[in-house]
Amino acid sequence: KAIEESRKVLAQAGGDDDEVRMITATGYLATRRLDAAREALRGLQQPEGYDEPEILAFITEWMDPWNGTVDEDDIWDWENNSTIDHLNEQMRMLRYWTPKHSEDSVEHSDRLSMIAKLSSVASLRMQRRHDEALQLALEAVKFDPLGVRPRIAVALCLIDKGNWHQAMEVYQELKESDINDPRVIALSVLLGNEADVEHIEVSLAVEKGKNVRKWLDEAPVNAVAGLGIKGGMDEAINANIMICAHESVRRSMTPRYSPSIFHYIIQFVLLPPIFIVSAIAMSGYSGQVQGIVTGVVLFMLQFGFARFRRQQGRQIKHRDQRTLVDYARMMKRFKVNPNSGNIPIGTHLLLSGILVTVNGVVLDVGMPGWLTHRLPKDADKTIRSRLKRNALSISKNKPAKLNPLTKGWWRKRPKEDESEIPILEQLIGPVAYRGRQTMLMKKTTGFRQAPTGKLNLNPVGSHDFKGRNVPRNTRTSERSARTGPNRPSRRP
Repeated sequence: KAIEESRKVLAQAGGDDDEVRMITATGYLATRRLDAAREALRGLQQPEGYDEPEILAFITEWMDPWNGTVDEDDIWDWENNSTIDHLNEQMRMLRYWTPKHSEDSVEHSDRLSMIAKLSSVASLRMQRRHDEALQLALEAVKFDPLGVRPRIAVALCLIDKGNWHQAMEVYQELKESDINDPRVIALSVLLGNEADVEHIEVSLAVEKGKNVRKWLDEAPVNAVAGLGIKGGMDEAINANIMICAHESVRRSMTPRYSPSIFHYIIQFVLLPPIFIVSAIAMSGYSGQVQGIVTGVVLFMLQFGFARFRRQQGRQIKHRDQRTLVDYARMMKRFKVNPNSGNIPIGTHLLLSGILVTVNGVVLDVGMPGWLTHRLPKDADKTIRSRLKRNALSISKNKPAKLNPLTKGWWRKRPKEDESEIPILEQLIGPVAYRGRQTMLMKKTTGFRQAPTGKLNLNPVGSHDFKGRNVPRNTRTSERSARTGPNRPSRRP
């Protein structure tokens, strides 16, 4: 839908709106139409120092591990860029199935980094590290006291810890300020209330099976939609492979794909002798030349079929991607089965993949499973020993809440705390309510500052982005090229 609307706007602008073209390219990335994304980004009039189009082009090439024109060395050409640093950390998390960024990672204070923290909250909840998840959620509230998702993350963490009344208190605050937000409605359903399921956030919270199939195309980067239908595992790991991280840790499954031993037995032990025997039989029946031709043809057919399957696996698409179908079979072999019985409630509201920005607005393009081909070839023994240690810590902790709360639970369950101080103020202080009264006053009184002057119709690259944390001049090679010869202290 976003692609259709952006194409309409682009047609009205005569095809000369850079911002709309970037939004269209991001939509194509989310639906795994990489060639269309490249075409949408081609020929953008990029102002000097404006990095968003180049970052989108880089992510487009990165998401194609077979035909993309970038590799890991190109990551280090960017400096102090939250999108690239986040991509680097996402690949590290995928390498070891870790649920959050490393402590040595570069810290950024922008909205993209905040959304990445909320995604880490979802992963920490799945791996039963509830205290760390709550701490990250509270940090997100400190960064964005008026945001909806940080408060939802706190409420979900409180539900996991058994503090249901405190979670309800957070929901009541959200209900007061953002009652019509679909994410807030989804949280109310998870807390035992009733609501219509017209929005995807609400539908994925309560519905399963055929009722969520329609969301596969509407939300191609939401992995929970794929898990909700039968046979949708490959679509789920196409959207975001981190949805299976917790189960992969428990079953000690390494992230890189490896065929089963039966595949090698059939390919290299059973078929060659069969082909040789067939050639000998044909030689005795029709002559030596016919026998040799039969053997050569059979071996060529085997080689051609293997090559055909390899080429099919490198065709990137949203549905039935061959590499991910094989990956789903490997997951089945290791008994890795992420489903509603082991995924915490509300995961679909927090989990995200690779994040990009368009005009400072953060967008999620998912984390497709074929990116495991970009991981270094570590020894399976080394990774499995690490996964076993993490699996042991998972087994010792209490699982997160897996089902929505029942209706009317608040009548039977005593309150955890009788204090009159709001729970968020108890946890992080008055900073949790910074600017909240002003926001409520504007929403309740309908106060809006009337726009003055003419609308700014300048190209997106010429806007003032200081308050939006839009990356500018973060590519070291271009910066050094503009500033003349490198000095000894400057990075080449």
